[in-house]
Amino acid sequence: MNWQEVLNSGRAEAEAHRQQAVLERASAAGYTRKAKTAADTDSGLLWLMRAMQQRSAAVSSDAASEISDRIADHADRVLHPTP
Repeated sequence: MNWQEVLNSGRAEAEAHRQQAVLERASAAGYTRKAKTAADTDSGLLWLMRAMQQRSAAVSSDAASEISDRIADHADRVLHPTP
């Protein structure tokens, strides 16, 4: 196994997931604004559900970044063991 590659890809994937989470939260905020200005209740509910969906996706991306960081941390420990 190429542990350096595992380390590098783990860190890169973690950062990509963090960036995705930021985008999803921004999207959720936009949908929430649309919900507040919706012309009718049904449209408002639709935008709120979309906001909830994006917030849920952000939580998932956060979890994926944590896992990718743990993978990279493990690879780092394999490459640089402490006595």
